[in-house]
Amino acid sequence: MYEDPQDMFRKMDRLFSHLFAQMTSDFSDGDPQASGFHTVMPAGGMQSQIPGLHDIPCRGSTRPAVEVHRHGNEVKAVTELPGTTKDGIRLNVQGPALIIDADGGHVQYHTTAALPPVDPVSMQASFKNGVLEVTFKILPDMSDENIS
Repeated sequence: MYEDPQDMFRKMDRLFSHLFAQMTSDFSDGDPQASGFHTVMPAGGMQSQIPGLHDIPCRGSTRPAVEVHRHGNEVKAVTELPGTTKDGIRLNVQGPALIIDADGGHVQYHTTAALPPVDPVSMQASFKNGVLEVTFKILPDMSDENIS
């Protein structure tokens, strides 16, 4: 037990000061700390596995997570790219994947997102407050068409 009740609080203050100093030094290099994953949830709720998606080369840069949502006949991919500008973003569709490369000054971003069948020509992108939104029209499902 502590002889002076204030000793316990002094010890806690020293502990919190040490923890805060350690966290400050760990994050002071300025590089964003990020991790991510890629998944598409089709209307049926089953996770889509896109073969070959992980074979797309990575430049070893920061890989922000991309959220992919389906709204009616559109698909929207959303990701955060802090520190970059609209002019520093490059988008490319290769098969079932959206590839996002961005120059954020001292950070290079590279990430991919699995997409359902979309029309790459319909791609529209907006970038505001560090958030990139890319919208596509979904291709009509061949099984839904009436073939005479």
